[in-house]
Amino acid sequence: MNKEEILEKSREEKKDEGREFVFHKGRKSGVTGMLILFVILAVFNLYNNHLETTYALVTMFFGYLGSESMGIYTLTHKKIDLLKTVIGCIVCIAFLVLYLNGVTN
Repeated sequence: MNKEEILEKSREEKKDEGREFVFHKGRKSGVTGMLILFVILAVFNLYNNHLETTYALVTMFFGYLGSESMGIYTLTHKKIDLLKTVIGCIVCIAFLVLYLNGVTN
């Protein structure tokens, strides 16, 4: 392939790498912010003995982690991404059960 063929193929994909970079950077900042807030709220809730709220936070966090890893696994097919998906979903479901048990009792 020569340079022109590569450029033409790239144009046909209709991807804007600059835009993808910006969205990736934004997602990374969002996840970092969410992680910081999660830690603050989880420590606060554990200190004040609000286990039900902590269970809800852990459920949401690992639900996000499992879902994100599943999306990555469908593209990469790496075993580590599959492992993160399985662990994230198992932990999410376990804490969801704990949360629902605490709310109904």
